[in-house]
Amino acid sequence: MVGILIMAATSATMFWGVNYARAAARKIIMQERALEELRSQMDYWMVRLLDGQVTDHDLLGDLRGADVVLYNPDSDDDLDGEFFNAKIFREPTRKQYTIHDLNDSPYYELEMYIRWWDHLGDTDEEMELRMKFSVFTTQ
Repeated sequence: MVGILIMAATSATMFWGVNYARAAARKIIMQERALEELRSQMDYWMVRLLDGQVTDHDLLGDLRGADVVLYNPDSDDDLDGEFFNAKIFREPTRKQYTIHDLNDSPYYELEMYIRWWDHLGDTDEEMELRMKFSVFTTQ
């Protein structure tokens, strides 16, 4: 009887540990997906700034956020709840100049971030990743 109790306690502890490790792995996977989405949007806006294809309205940023869905790439379908609704925000951007050359070296400080609610862990928490780049142009 004592052996059965010891085995039951051991298996329950192992089951909890495996579930905790799986949840932590899913959280890391979702952070990687968020980073991929953020990097993709950063690349898009960096190219637009380099090409000079931005309007004054574009430079105001997007503080309302653009909707993005982050899926777990290891998931078989979207029915298992392993996806997050996220928003990507873009801070206002303005043309700046270096202190060395006030006329011919314009650049933009491009800052974006992504936010989502993590519902796979023990508690719901808001997650955020930020990126900031200096984009030097010739215009």
